[in-house]
Amino acid sequence: MKTNGFRLLAGPVLAASLALPLVGGGCSAKDLANAAKGCDGLDVSAKADMTVKAFADAAVALKDAALKVEAQWATVCNAINADLGEDTSKTDAAGACGVLNARIKAALDSGVTVSVSATYSCQADVSVEAKCQGQCAASVGCDIAASCDPGELSGSCEAECTGSCEGPSVACEAECSGTCEGTCEAPSWSGTCDAGCSANFSGTCEGTCEGKCDGQDSSGECKGQCEGTCQGTAKGSCEAQCSGNFSGGKCEAACKGSCSGSCSVSPAKCEGSCKGGCSVTYKEPHCEGKLDCDVDANCQASCDGQASASVTCGGDAQINVEGDAELYAALTANGPAIAAALNATIALKDPIASLAGQVGASIKAAAEISAAGAVCMTGSLNIMGEASASMNVSVSASASVNGSAG
Repeated sequence: MKTNGFRLLAGPVLAASLALPLVGGGCSAKDLANAAKGCDGLDVSAKADMTVKAFADAAVALKDAALKVEAQWATVCNAINADLGEDTSKTDAAGACGVLNARIKAALDSGVTVSVSATYSCQADVSVEAKCQGQCAASVGCDIAASCDPGELSGSCEAECTGSCEGPSVACEAECSGTCEGTCEAPSWSGTCDAGCSANFSGTCEGTCEGKCDGQDSSGECKGQCEGTCQGTAKGSCEAQCSGNFSGGKCEAACKGSCSGSCSVSPAKCEGSCKGGCSVTYKEPHCEGKLDCDVDANCQASCDGQASASVTCGGDAQINVEGDAELYAALTANGPAIAAALNATIALKDPIASLAGQVGASIKAAAEISAAGAVCMTGSLNIMGEASASMNVSVSASASVNGSAG
């Protein structure tokens, strides 16, 4: 089971370098007119300007996504603060999560132990990357389908998908790497099973818990945190098969139901992105590996950034608190919202750092960048700086839920 702990997010996101000189002399009147237009003056048929456009679009999308996650943390922390009877007057993430951080730190100082992690569950809109990658390829006359390793070629398939099908939801009766709604026949899983778990369970149990319930020895009814086995509705992680109805989590072996992720079988119809083979020509093909043509690597990296900005996240939180029942109840009640905010932070943190740092610097240094491209990059790097600052707030907010300093 893949989990992400909040302590993984300590440290600031790399801030963007904002200094960018304009191109030197020798500019024509047309060049100067286009420069005055900034991003609107780009010639997207030219490779360098197309790369600048992809970066500019990624910057705007990532900033919007970062601000959305920052707002998520403000909502999450205030919801937990309300359950704890703490101050809820702070409307920003730094303030609201600062109140929660102080409450958790006080608990830790008194000997309480707190551990919060989450199963990673995020889905990007593959059409966003496909559209961007197609524009990058068009600027150099590259045929994506002919220049991508067949095993890395993906797109919308309007007939039979002969490879793997990735979300949003596909009928699956084989291995599902993602969220399964149905019967999960994996030797281990994380999610919700209405039959329970017979070995090495950790999570909430609404039924009979054999082992420990809320840290106390248990061999009967439990409606809290169970460590051991659970007979009833089990929500968490299990190292045994779910024989009942399974939903909302990872099933990395056989799933008989609906799979939101990647299903290894060849469904007759794939409503998501088909990878590896389609019985007809792909619609909006894109390459998940390296294109074997002269597409700018920074243009592809910016397409990845745009896709990251489109991500939607959920997941389940694994919460362990010993010595503070009120805190445990408040965190557990807001577990799904905590997981969604944490996963969104994780999904955006590295793409923003990469685009604000090495990708932006590389594009800025390109000798062939036009006058309009130089002006556009100046504004776009400023936007990436704002995205980085917002993400730093979310990174600090995520750390605060474990009582850590951001």
